[in-house]
Amino acid sequence: MLDILTANVRKLDIGTLIALQKLLTERNLSRVAREMGLSQPAMSHTLARLRRIFDDPLLVRDGGGFALTAQGEALRLRLDLALPAMVDLFRTGEFDPERSNAVLKLAITDHAGQVLLPDIAATLRERAPNIRLSVAVIPNRQTDLAYLDADQYDMRIGWLRSLPGAWHRRKLLDDRIVVIGAKDHPDLQDKLTLERFLELDHIGLESERPIYPNLIDSYLAAKGFERHVAMRISHFSIVPTIVAKTRMVAMFPERLANTFLDSIRIADTPLDFPSHDLSLAWHPRVHTSRESIWLRGLIVECARAHRGD
Repeated sequence: MLDILTANVRKLDIGTLIALQKLLTERNLSRVAREMGLSQPAMSHTLARLRRIFDDPLLVRDGGGFALTAQGEALRLRLDLALPAMVDLFRTGEFDPERSNAVLKLAITDHAGQVLLPDIAATLRERAPNIRLSVAVIPNRQTDLAYLDADQYDMRIGWLRSLPGAWHRRKLLDDRIVVIGAKDHPDLQDKLTLERFLELDHIGLESERPIYPNLIDSYLAAKGFERHVAMRISHFSIVPTIVAKTRMVAMFPERLANTFLDSIRIADTPLDFPSHDLSLAWHPRVHTSRESIWLRGLIVECARAHRGD
């Protein structure tokens, strides 16, 4: 093993490995050349040398861009795991959040964003005023695994139905599905029967992507039931405002529903619907990053405070 390592270290340095990771992740020679401070011809030469070393094209033309070969994809996954630890070898001293000016990228669902993001933002500004957090709010039911696994988001918070295999994950909060309606909704004053629940006018979430069916309707169908959906809407966060001014009801995560108690009523469902637990996940490239470790600890602390631990 040592002989293999020694032979290949002579061919590759860590700068070339970083360039390779960026090429395999971003699949754009011009952009990676700019990021590495190289000319495009120099980056093309680097790619040609990498192809000779690995005896594989690694990236091939695909329409207007590039696609990875099987070996290119395997290398990308290995580099995502190995490079952060290698880079960390050259870091000295303790991480100082008050002095750090790191930029961290977080994807968060609208559900999790309304529950946790205000506390995360407030705590971050207090303890690390120079750290910049780039936040993308994404739909609860929509997880584009290829986009997540590309060099876009370092972390994600939400109800994580599925993730790329190499990502790490930690549960933050338990949550459950409840029925919400107007404060004076006559059918939510007492215990809701299954028969009446199915008859009510429901607001359902509209998925613009067929691979993400409405999970409430799918669950009911599996039980042999069908609710009456009077309206479908793609924007999750506006639902409480609508039910507060109508006689419609909606299925909603309880922790988020609790933030609208001034205008809505919460009732238990007559069925045990699947939970909507909130979790934190992070890409392997930031697993050993001191900044990421610190931010993950802050997020866990905010979630613990939200639980009342």
